[in-house]
Amino acid sequence: MAAGGREPVSGSDSRRAPSVAADGRLRVTYSLTLDTGESPEAKARGIAFEQTVELPEGRVPADLVNEVVGRVESVEAAGDGKWQTRISYSADLAGGNFSQLMNLLYGNISLLSGIRLVAVEWPADLLAAIPGPTHGVQGLRSLCGVQERRPLTCAVAKPLGLSPRQLAELAGEMARAGVDIIKDDHSLADQPAAPFRERITMCQAAVEEANRAEGTSARYFPSLGGGGRMLRERVGHLQEVGCRGAVVMPFHSGLDTVAGLAYESELALLAHPSGSGVLFGAEHGVAPEVYLGQVLRLAGCDAVIYPHAGGRFRMDESTAGAIRSNLLAELGTLRPSAPAPGGSIDPARLQGWFRLYGPDSVFVVGSSVIRAEDPRRAAEKWVATVRSAFV
Repeated sequence: MAAGGREPVSGSDSRRAPSVAADGRLRVTYSLTLDTGESPEAKARGIAFEQTVELPEGRVPADLVNEVVGRVESVEAAGDGKWQTRISYSADLAGGNFSQLMNLLYGNISLLSGIRLVAVEWPADLLAAIPGPTHGVQGLRSLCGVQERRPLTCAVAKPLGLSPRQLAELAGEMARAGVDIIKDDHSLADQPAAPFRERITMCQAAVEEANRAEGTSARYFPSLGGGGRMLRERVGHLQEVGCRGAVVMPFHSGLDTVAGLAYESELALLAHPSGSGVLFGAEHGVAPEVYLGQVLRLAGCDAVIYPHAGGRFRMDESTAGAIRSNLLAELGTLRPSAPAPGGSIDPARLQGWFRLYGPDSVFVVGSSVIRAEDPRRAAEKWVATVRSAFV
């Protein structure tokens, strides 16, 4: 599918839904926690200068203050001793580059304290210039041969340390069980136990064999790591053996690398949140619904894995729901990205997650299937539960 265009999606959470600005300004809301004697107005003003000209007020020519320095548009008390400030920046400062965009949103101020990015209003022109997800929710369904509107299922070939043959056998069993996507675990490199090319070739062949035997369209998504020539060679190998998607870790690989893959490779990209937890402080950092729910969508991720509510990574239901809403909400002409909750999903509790995440999600299951006495049978039962709830 080509970039751009919209498709029908589930409703969104209006409390934190992404918004679009028509005036060309990039508006960012920060939550402020003040140190003793600190002024909220002074802290906001400091952010506006630090994020743009990186000089203290009084050291910047007047014309640059007017044209480049962020504009503090509001400073308001937010209760519990906290404040919120809204600062707008010229979208031109992002330069059409994701590294520069993130540096503008949350660059040097990440080294300070008590500043948390909680909302972004994206300029319409900036959104129009970004391809975003190449496949999106409906494109992923089509890739997996799914005609009805239901969640996709995703299982993990794990753990790290298995041989290519063992991983291939597991991937094949998951495909025979009816799983839509089988993804790699944390296999980003040429680990001696399972070298990249051998692992990908064998797992892809096993999934294709299962598809022929069962008449299914399961897809194998290997993990992509590395950079430069190594990354290009690995993408080429995926395409050569017939892989149509891949797992990426944007926090480690970089947003520009991920955006380039989305734009150039036509691979469907499933984003893994590894590393990004360092951003999600209660009083400092970037709100998960902004980074996982909006930034990764802009960077071209077709689906985004994040911790489900009640799992081992302690994400509350409100935040998990807001990530889902932001991935699916209307945002310029960008396709929606599929929410992919994971992290110790218990199949016995799926009915509650169905209500929270809805039919446009990808449900990721790992240890609860792999640790079963009969992993294939456990996967078949889990797949049947998901499909019966929506079909």
